[in-house]
This record gives sequence, C-alpha cells and structure tokens, in this order.
Amino acid sequence: MAENGKTRGRKDRIIDAALRIFAEKGFPNATISEISREAGCSEATIYEYFGTKEDLLFAIPEKISNESIEETDRALSYIRGAEGRLRALLLAYVRLYQSNPHYAALVLLQLMNNKRFRKTPAHAAIRRSAHRLLDCIRQGIADGTFKKDCNPYLIRSMLLGTIEHLFIQRHMQAEPQRQSDITELLDPFIEIVLGGIRTASADKGVTLYLRREDARTLGELLRAPEGQTQD
Repeated sequence: MAENGKTRGRKDRIIDAALRIFAEKGFPNATISEISREAGCSEATIYEYFGTKEDLLFAIPEKISNESIEETDRALSYIRGAEGRLRALLLAYVRLYQSNPHYAALVLLQLMNNKRFRKTPAHAAIRRSAHRLLDCIRQGIADGTFKKDCNPYLIRSMLLGTIEHLFIQRHMQAEPQRQSDITELLDPFIEIVLGGIRTASADKGVTLYLRREDARTLGELLRAPEGQTQD
C-alpha cells in the first residue's frame, strides 16, 4: 500500500510538471528532460510510467477529467430537477477551467484539434462529461421542464461552445488568471438559454437582479406588518 501511494504521488508530480510545461511552452517545444527536472525524477522514470511524451500529454486530461467527474457526481447526488443539475454541470466546467488555467489552455488550445487525442481514454472522459450534460437536457425535455421541440444537441453546443469560447479568448490574452471571474457571467448566460427552452409550466417564478440598496428596501417592505409600508 505504501509503495502504491508513493507511485501515485510520483505520477502526480510528473503530471503536474508536464501540465505546466506543456501549457506554457506547447507540446512540440517541451522536453522530457525539462519535465523530469521540474518533477524531481529521472527521465527513465517518466518513460517507465507513461511510455512516450505523447502518452504523458494524454494522461493529463484523463486524470483531471476523471477527478472532476467524480467530484461533480458527488454534488449531483444531492440535486433534483433537470434545471438544477444543468446549472451544476455548467458550473463544474467553469470552475475547472478557471481554477486550472494550465489545464484549460492545454485542452482548449492544443488537444481539441489533435486527431490522435480523440481516440484516447482521456477524450472518452471528456465525452462522458459532455454526455451527462446531454442526458440532463433530455431529462428536462422528457419531464416537461424544457420544450418538447428542443434539440438537445444544439442546446448543449450553445452552452459548452459559449463557455469554451470565453476561456479560449481569455487564454489568447496575457495572464488569464488575473482576468475577471467568469462564474459571474454564468447565471445571466444560463438564464438567456433557459428562457428560450423552458415550458410555461416550468417557469414558476421570477429572478430579480437588484442593487444592494434596492434589495435592502425590498427586504424591509417584506418584513413590514401587513397594511403598513414605509414612506
């Protein structure tokens, strides 16, 4: 057990080092010798664990995507309803890309156009995550939350395409980690999409966006005894 933990720790250090170097320098310009120095191990150890430089590249999104899926699944077990689950899945995408800019840059700028990558277990993990979002949209159509004539593939493309576009634009600029919090854009964006696909019966309330002082005033009005209001 101790040896297995030691091996996992060494593999994790190699993957962390490779992620940073691949993201910053690009796969063609990165070298195994650089990664081995960063990870504090020999080049032979890297080849023993991962086989080739490309195998190491593909191991990165496989590990991170699977970890993200497991974490999101734990949260989804407490969420009911297609809309709530959809919001949770999209938030998981945004948080993953925003908290790990090296991962976002590697996947969105380097790997998605790699034909060999699309045949790997890493890409299968990313597809599995996208299929969960598709299943959530289908569930909403089936239970009447979303309109029956919705195209689930088109809706998924709109949602994921917009999120990926925001992060690609961010990484085409300098120092993406210092830019604004994209999670702040998520709810308004989701509302635009859901406003077009919700059924009338699913729209059970109104979401208000208030300034802080307006929210305070509204709270005072709601707390006031019936028939009494402030001038």
